[in-house]
Amino acid sequence: MNTLIQENYPDVKIKSVKSILLSRLHDTDKAWGTHVIRAVKADVYMVVVETDQGQIGYGEVCSYGGPPIIKSWIDWFSRIMVGRSLSEAWRVARPRGVNWAHDGAVAGLDCAFWDILGQITGKTVAVLLGADPKVTEVDAYASGGVNYDWSINPDQLIDEVVGYKNLGYTTSKIRMGTQWAFDGVTPERFIKHMKKLRDAVGPDFRLAVDGNARLSLEEALKVAKGLNDLGFIWFEDAIVITNIDGFKELQKVAPDLTISGGEVMQSLDQYRPYFEQGALQMLHPDAGWMGITEMKAVMEMAATYGISCDPHGWHNGAMAIMHAHIMAGAPLYGQVEVNFAQGPLRDAILADGLPTAKGKLAVPQVPGFGIKLADNLEEKYPYLDFNYHAEIMHPIAEVKPAARNWM
Repeated sequence: MNTLIQENYPDVKIKSVKSILLSRLHDTDKAWGTHVIRAVKADVYMVVVETDQGQIGYGEVCSYGGPPIIKSWIDWFSRIMVGRSLSEAWRVARPRGVNWAHDGAVAGLDCAFWDILGQITGKTVAVLLGADPKVTEVDAYASGGVNYDWSINPDQLIDEVVGYKNLGYTTSKIRMGTQWAFDGVTPERFIKHMKKLRDAVGPDFRLAVDGNARLSLEEALKVAKGLNDLGFIWFEDAIVITNIDGFKELQKVAPDLTISGGEVMQSLDQYRPYFEQGALQMLHPDAGWMGITEMKAVMEMAATYGISCDPHGWHNGAMAIMHAHIMAGAPLYGQVEVNFAQGPLRDAILADGLPTAKGKLAVPQVPGFGIKLADNLEEKYPYLDFNYHAEIMHPIAEVKPAARNWM
């Protein structure tokens, strides 16, 4: 695709590269939390690239690497991007899989370049990626399950997922609640609660669980078997990603449950052992963490092994639209994750909100991504320079699980 730019559009040059950093404090009663963290705010990081011919490209960045540090990488790369042709700028950086801030910056720039390419060629990014022009929407699933506390309100999860079903979604992914050690939760108790959830939504509603890599293999095997028996469709990141043999063991005890993972990887080479050893049956790459170019390569390689991809999308509306374009042109079927924990900021960044209804996400039918940001965002949602979550404390002194980014 870069060759197309170099050969046919040598005069399109980068005029400016800038970042938009936004935050919104969560309402106290709606601040989500799971395992050992409690979110206190929602962040948005948008890369904005403008050309000398008036095209403006957008890329939403996965902000896990820390927005100020990501911005330092964006500013640094822009020193040798501004004034160069699009094809030259596009070749400056690629994700390396070793630094979250670096790879987030690269991803945002790459997505913005694809947006510009669509505008130059008069095509949607979906069509550039191989989609049939007649495809105007993709399947989406409701992602949440981060508000139930095992000691206070475990049934909140039931009401939440029933609510997604009532909105027209046919699939929902949930997490595993607050730290199990706080309340003596066992795999058996978790599966009993999942049975209650299954009974509430019925046999045809598609359910998935994200383990956030928090279980031991022994726990994960019990949970996987239970989810398999309840007709859940996938079990994501049940154990630490490095335990390749463990993922294969999960497949043996749960033959009808898709064992998935891989959201923490940002480059194609990182996936190779999982492909070759048959460790994962579905992947969750993230365009906001690796860019579209790398994600396209991951999805194409995965397809040669018969492995599908559902993008990781614990972000905002712009990322959901970007992923909709990608999945419209994906080599194998997949759904777009719609984050229901981000609060009003998810849709507020978009002038027209997120185009989703009844489990479908529209693919804007204008050149590029078709993303239009709302006005005065930086005035309405100034960036708050602190971590988006805090560690949940517990009165039992010996229970001190290590904190990390669990999404």
